[in-house]
Amino acid sequence: MKSKKKVVIIGGGISGLATAYRLRELGREAGNPPEIILVEATSRLGGVIESCSRDGFLLEGGPDSFISEKPAGYELSKRLGIVPEIIGTNHKFRRSFIYKKGRLVPVPEGFYLIAPSQIPAFLTTPLLDWRTKFRMGCEFFIPGRENQGDESVGSFVRRRFGETTLQEIAQPMIGGIYTADPEFLSLAATMPQFLDLERQYGSVIRGLITRKKLRSKNATQTASGPRYSLFLSFREGMESLTRAIVAQLPEVSFRMNAFATEVRASSGKWKVALQRGEVLEADAVCIALSAFQAVPLLLKAAPGISCDLGMIPYESVATVNLAYKRSEIPHSLNGFGFVVPAVTGRKIVACSFSSVKFAGRAPQEMVLLRVFAGGALHRQVYAMDDAMLDHTVKEELRHYLGIETPPLFSSIKRYPKTMPQYRVGHLGLMKSVQSKLAGFPGLYLAGNAYQGIGVPDCIKWAELTAESMGQFLTERERPEVS
Repeated sequence: MKSKKKVVIIGGGISGLATAYRLRELGREAGNPPEIILVEATSRLGGVIESCSRDGFLLEGGPDSFISEKPAGYELSKRLGIVPEIIGTNHKFRRSFIYKKGRLVPVPEGFYLIAPSQIPAFLTTPLLDWRTKFRMGCEFFIPGRENQGDESVGSFVRRRFGETTLQEIAQPMIGGIYTADPEFLSLAATMPQFLDLERQYGSVIRGLITRKKLRSKNATQTASGPRYSLFLSFREGMESLTRAIVAQLPEVSFRMNAFATEVRASSGKWKVALQRGEVLEADAVCIALSAFQAVPLLLKAAPGISCDLGMIPYESVATVNLAYKRSEIPHSLNGFGFVVPAVTGRKIVACSFSSVKFAGRAPQEMVLLRVFAGGALHRQVYAMDDAMLDHTVKEELRHYLGIETPPLFSSIKRYPKTMPQYRVGHLGLMKSVQSKLAGFPGLYLAGNAYQGIGVPDCIKWAELTAESMGQFLTERERPEVS
């Protein structure tokens, strides 16, 4: 009888849970599932995915949705049997706003982060003056960059579309996703699609228009199956996903409130030391933590990897949920929310109209708003204490939405150092990490610091990691041929 292989996963966020789930699937298919121990330093699983109910409102602390264009999230939901719980966004209000000169201006239809794909909507939008529109139109004729090295998002947008487009559109749109400074953000690591458009079509706008026509033609020819919005969630919130994973991992041993202090190799095995003195032995270890949390764990066993991981910077963010009576908000709320350019000097990054975006987030005649604060360009706001942050957010909403009355309640969630910054050269750094990991068989990394920050990105990377681990464990079971 084959002996069971042992795996230790450090970290109970979506990456650690998805790794454990995929390992369980692979083990069952092979008929010899490994023994899995998942170590979590806190008293709850799910990491930044955090949903809770309060007075009939459904509050999200971390991510409130996942992208349908990246299939890993949906595919995992299908295997978990929770697809019936998936909901799309409100089809009546699929647009957002950008703050400009004291008012919220709709993003023109067909505008994709930094560039338009629908020329009529672009030409008539009040979001841009004619000088900026002309400069953006010149993008058709700007040659591609000869240097093939990595470039910052800020440099790319400025080069192709001009300074005003960067400050008034690209920065706030990108800031709402990465909470990053575009002057340092790697284009290749975060938005390679724009780099591909420049290289393939010689123009981002030309490429967007061409691809849109192709998608429209293909959709007409192959129209079938369900239709989903770009952003998906669950009726009971994003934590439905992590709860479903945990519920289907009865064989996994979850060690809660267990803080790992060191990972080291010993006699062909891996050992994970816990703060309370226990040492776990395993055939393979996956560290599913933030990069900076992995640094001290590997400092002695793999100093080169530890050094590389220490080069990934992080930013902190806070989300503030606020509940209001609909009658107390003068704005029509005819969209999903708005973003705020940092150049305006305002205090928040963005605001989501949560109860407009997704059904079931607020009782009838009520509204739930969710404000984002902090990040690379608003560190001083994140540094405020809760009372000052709460006051600042309410004052900001008064300015944008005309709200004069206090909310029914507000709730602040802080996520210190949870947003990795994919700086220029990030992909090269990842190659260095992967190359060095090859010298440590049985050691793996998962999390949002490596191949994407979104929920589907984390799931995809976790599943690839689990598959590599499964192959490694299988090879260890094979007898040596003399």
